[in-house]
Amino acid sequence: MQYTLLDLLKPEHVRADLPAADAASVIRLLNDALVRTGNTTAEFAEDACARELTFPTGLPTAPIPVAIPHADPPHVNASAVSIGTLRSPVIFGQMGTDGSVQLEVRAVFLLAIKEQEKQVEMIQQLMKVIQNAALLEAVIKADDPDAIVSLIRRTVGGGAG
Repeated sequence: MQYTLLDLLKPEHVRADLPAADAASVIRLLNDALVRTGNTTAEFAEDACARELTFPTGLPTAPIPVAIPHADPPHVNASAVSIGTLRSPVIFGQMGTDGSVQLEVRAVFLLAIKEQEKQVEMIQQLMKVIQNAALLEAVIKADDPDAIVSLIRRTVGGGAG
């Protein structure tokens, strides 16, 4: 089945202004939205948290660092992306390091991709979103899930949304 990042964005998977203490709590809160819609199981969050310790997913994007935690597909029922904007920054290890390089992340994109071979493609599509500084700033300021999805669709999808 062919799908794009935009196909996976749903307002019910977006959490704005999340009060989270650490990376693991952000991942669990975002996964809760995916569990509610049947996209993942609770175990997916634990897999993503464990993976984050070994393979950090923080990116030093300017002006707002982001993280794109993900895990292998066994606990994914249907592919989805859960987005969280954070009330205050949360520490994530920087991708490509052992986690000792830490970033104060303000937005998290939890990828739950059922077909493992599509993970890289989804991350590449997501990079178009997170490398757009104006879009990222607008997403952080938005306080409504529908507005966040709409901003991303308009910017990435060329007007549809």
